[in-house]
Amino acid sequence: MHEEDPYRREPAQPAPRGALQLGDQPLQFSTARSERNRGAVGRGGWLIGVAIMMVWSLLFAMANAGGMAALLASPEVASAMDGAKAGALRFYLAVSAAMFALNLVALVLFAIKSPWFPRVYVAWLGIDLILVSIATGLLSQASGGGFAGVAAAALIGRVLFWNGPWMAYAIMSERVKNTFAARRA
Repeated sequence: MHEEDPYRREPAQPAPRGALQLGDQPLQFSTARSERNRGAVGRGGWLIGVAIMMVWSLLFAMANAGGMAALLASPEVASAMDGAKAGALRFYLAVSAAMFALNLVALVLFAIKSPWFPRVYVAWLGIDLILVSIATGLLSQASGGGFAGVAAAALIGRVLFWNGPWMAYAIMSERVKNTFAARRA
């Protein structure tokens, strides 16, 4: 009697070496970045994140500036603040208003697919980084440091690590270049 182990099988044959095939044609893989991103046009991909970030920044600026303005208008706070704190707070409000206006311009340019959008967007992020750092530093200095100094350092770090990658994306992205390219008549 011939007993054969039903669990013992011959190993599978190795796949033939060579190019991968789909049907009769070998598959072609492109490694050139320009070839991979050639079709990346339109407000898709990370540009959706850019739009969400700009709208969120507008909403945050409205809430933040409203709170700061209410703080300045409050008689209790106004009487407790010295000139340096009030000046730093007013400077912060002025910076917030300027950044709000530039953000709004960038959002409109984004909506109309203007070739100026990438430049204005990068300028907005860069100016925001510089002015928010100065305004936050002034507020921290006027309040005597302490916890406000730590909060200021955290805010400056957040702005740096938030704005930096978005600036790099706007400068280096093929999708941004293709979407906001100058139109020829």
